[in-house]
Amino acid sequence: MPTYELDITFDQAGLDALSASGQKVTIVKQSSGGKPTAWITFTPQLANSVTWTEQYSVYSSTTNAQAGAKIITSSEADAIGGSSYTLNTSGYFDPGVSGVVGPTQYQIINGDPDLMIGTTPMVTGGLVQGASVNGTTVSSPMCAVGILYNQTAMFTPIETILVYTSSYSDNGIVISSVAGNALTVTYTTNTTAGIKYNDQNNQFIMA
Repeated sequence: MPTYELDITFDQAGLDALSASGQKVTIVKQSSGGKPTAWITFTPQLANSVTWTEQYSVYSSTTNAQAGAKIITSSEADAIGGSSYTLNTSGYFDPGVSGVVGPTQYQIINGDPDLMIGTTPMVTGGLVQGASVNGTTVSSPMCAVGILYNQTAMFTPIETILVYTSSYSDNGIVISSVAGNALTVTYTTNTTAGIKYNDQNNQFIMA
């Protein structure tokens, strides 16, 4: 499975501007299915390196997937593309059934009638992905969707990320919309990309 890298550079003026405004770097990982989350949020330094491997876990949570909520996972399971995972009555995922969806898709079935969000039998589900940010390992949800009891949800991660600055304080926070000035970075033939912060326009550009 490929490993991807994003190198982000700042000058001192850019770092000072972010510090003064209380903002951090936010990275959103795209996926069809579910609302986006602030997958990675961190305080930058002059030179930054973010790496991740195309490897995912499925998760469930009783956090309501509304904008501004930080998703706290209650169950996670390593996942393989093309597989379906059922959340059983113990609140944990089964080993999964392979070959039932497309090779780059991941399916979650909510089979636990006792898990509730508010008064509704449902869970929040999606994909978790880990990364290394300047040498520190992080792992958080990259998408979130409500799944009613006995219903399914499908997720197809895409190796495209959106990078911008925000006032989000942590990873895994559900966002209503991505900032309009976010820089889109698509990994197709290359597994490494470099960007830099333009402190004149207060946005990221390709390096």
